[in-house]
Amino acid sequence: MADVPHFALPFRFATPQVGVSEQDSIDEIADCVLATLLCPFGYRVELPEFGLPDPTFSTPHVDVSQIQQVIEVWEPRAAVVLDERPDLIDELIAHVETLVRVRTED
Repeated sequence: MADVPHFALPFRFATPQVGVSEQDSIDEIADCVLATLLCPFGYRVELPEFGLPDPTFSTPHVDVSQIQQVIEVWEPRAAVVLDERPDLIDELIAHVETLVRVRTED
């Protein structure tokens, strides 16, 4: 049982309760990064500057530095490494892998 539980993302049931992550754990920080990346810029009425601008038609490829900046602004507890690579079959598709760790004070 978590001392300070937060709903896990994606929301799920972990029989018989809902899935939770402990506050400030790597799981909770990664959930917050995921929420930031999945939220389109301007989607939240109460916080319209939150989220990631839609990278769907970015050319020539996805702006990884922009994704990095968005994560740094909205989740300062996370230190992320982003890796972009093209799809093996369709070169117009880019895959961005996000590795999350807890930011340290060094």
